[in-house]
Amino acid sequence: MIRRWLKSRQDLPFLAILVGLWALFFWRYFAPQASRVVFPDGDFTQQFFIFRDIAFRQLAAGHLPLWTDCFFGGYPFHADPQSQLFYPPVWLSFGLLRLMGYGHFPLMALTLEAIGHYLAISIFAFWFLREETGSRKGALLGSIVLAYGGYLTGYPPLQTGILETATWLPLALLAWHRLATGRSLRAGAAVVGALSIAFLAGHPQTFLFSAYLSLAYFVFRARKAGWRWQRISATAATIFALVGSVSAVQLLPQTQFLALSTRAGLPFGQLAAGLPVGDIAQIFVTQLVSRWQPLYIGIAGLVLAMLAITLHTNAKVIFWLGAALVGLLLSFGGNAGGYPLAYWLIPGYRLFRGQERAAVVFAMAAATLVGLGAAALWSAANSRKQAIVTTTLRWLRNFTPLAIILLIASIFLAQSGLGDWGHLPPRFGLLLLGLVLTILALAAQRAQLQWHAALLIGVVTLELFSANARTNATSPFETYSHLPLLDPIQVDAATGRWFRVQDDARMQGHWACGYGLREWGGISPIRLQNWADFEEQAPELVRWSLLGVDYLITWKEDLNTREGVHIPAEVVFAGAAPLGDAQVFRLDSNPKRAWLASDITVIDSQAALWEALREPGFDAQRQAVHLDPLSGELNQASSTVEVVTDRPGYLELRGELDTPALLVVSEAWYPGWYVVDDTERKPTVMINGFAQGARVDDLQQVQVVYQPPLLKWGAFISLIGLVVILGLALSRRQLPE
Repeated sequence: MIRRWLKSRQDLPFLAILVGLWALFFWRYFAPQASRVVFPDGDFTQQFFIFRDIAFRQLAAGHLPLWTDCFFGGYPFHADPQSQLFYPPVWLSFGLLRLMGYGHFPLMALTLEAIGHYLAISIFAFWFLREETGSRKGALLGSIVLAYGGYLTGYPPLQTGILETATWLPLALLAWHRLATGRSLRAGAAVVGALSIAFLAGHPQTFLFSAYLSLAYFVFRARKAGWRWQRISATAATIFALVGSVSAVQLLPQTQFLALSTRAGLPFGQLAAGLPVGDIAQIFVTQLVSRWQPLYIGIAGLVLAMLAITLHTNAKVIFWLGAALVGLLLSFGGNAGGYPLAYWLIPGYRLFRGQERAAVVFAMAAATLVGLGAAALWSAANSRKQAIVTTTLRWLRNFTPLAIILLIASIFLAQSGLGDWGHLPPRFGLLLLGLVLTILALAAQRAQLQWHAALLIGVVTLELFSANARTNATSPFETYSHLPLLDPIQVDAATGRWFRVQDDARMQGHWACGYGLREWGGISPIRLQNWADFEEQAPELVRWSLLGVDYLITWKEDLNTREGVHIPAEVVFAGAAPLGDAQVFRLDSNPKRAWLASDITVIDSQAALWEALREPGFDAQRQAVHLDPLSGELNQASSTVEVVTDRPGYLELRGELDTPALLVVSEAWYPGWYVVDDTERKPTVMINGFAQGARVDDLQQVQVVYQPPLLKWGAFISLIGLVVILGLALSRRQLPE
């Protein structure tokens, strides 16, 4: 206990530095309005902020947010990993907001959440690198490179699932390290906890990379500690079984969701997309090829990583060098030769696109090499080390004139007016600055000046902050501000009338959720296959009728369907929309939330279903075509169905019915929807290729509810897993030799 207390006290100055750097990097996000910056509009605001708001509003209303009806005609919200619904820090944020009296989720809360994870990952990385490098100064440098390098300050904060999943990687590595070296069951529980939280953070691809890297590290460490292969295999299998158990509340619904999504059938070409090979230049020069620079760790960081290889080449350095090279190769996707091998050999790899996200492996490995290089640089002096430092200085000095020439040439190009070269001078200026400052820091170390460590830490920080502090900083803007084109739609919606809207690429992402409406489209990258099929195969007029589309926001001058059918409609607005000029048409239709079908047809194939929908005069509110036979005879019915209660995932209906009939509800079909009356509970079936329906014998009081069985099973399994790891965490036992 005393040893741990003393150790923690020695860490305090370094943790204080990390807190100070974190505040310095992000202070403008909390500055007064005149100086404030925010994360740019896009995925951050239109996807993750909207998802937080959907979840928080439903929780504030007393409902678990399992389903949302504001986009895609209905969506299994909890099953989408990007909802991050079961990620513990999200629930902490929700709880604090409710205590403060909020009824909606403020954008600043998501900003705080994202920024807070930078502090968390810098501290987790420091703790891991302190043990990996044996040097607190080296750990400090490595943690700075990881937290403020080009990878984490690029696209991850805009897609919070990536940032928040990656945050737990250093903590998982630390737990694996302690498990391998100490065989403690508590360390095993820590591994399960870190990996489970990482999975619940909502980006399965980043989790896959993190899990494979941390597993490889455990195998490396365990073998060095003398573990037998049988013990390594059994331990790893047990750990990941427990991770699956603890995270089952998300894992089971997510697995079903992905299997029913368009991701299940993406072609190799789409999956293989990654960084262009030319992006390797951004290891040296920022934003030379594209806006993102996930491979950039600064010139000083790069030099320290190279010194780790030359000063102290051992198994540890070789492991992390290999990890960096593998991460670099995989981040190029199909643009390099490594992806096809990974596609066929690595389980789970073929499920994900965007192979540039493998840069998380490179970033972690590079940060570790930086820490190892710094530790070796500050170790006891010897002639070999001095010779290597001297040679490094010579190379840096020889490269400096070239950097000066590049800077001068870029300035002339920028002033020539022959092209868009204005971005080059700052990039080459930063390269020259990095070279000069790194030379000064290494010269101070060679001269054994007392302040050389502080100088090197300052150089690394200055480079990374200069390159990355403004990557995702933009002037404040109003999210989902007032739009005049929505005024007539919102006035109509305020009357309580139910309908949906279709947008033809004129509105920002998830706009309907932001304005309290419902739409047919959406921007979530994971889409259900039945939505994509219906979007492609069903005639637009059938879609509008079945889904209750009563307004169309479009670029079209006249309202014609894509099949060329002219539709009478009233223009209620013409003018500017977020993505161009638009007209708002109100259709002459009769949107219905639920009804009884009067013409029921059972067909035997999906192709026959689409053919039936394309028949001239097909009436989606009268005819019902479905693949799954319904038990018992159904008769024609024409009674009106009254909607008593309508909220996401739950409808209460009432009406008069003398004979069994087919109830149709204008909501996306998905496993887990049931029709419940006084006598039975039965699952719904897909009607007309998208909506859902079920046989009803009575309409005195019918509920249509979303109660996914996999969520219940997942919650039960997760509870068992939590009990197990709690027992492991309280145990003082160790694994046998």
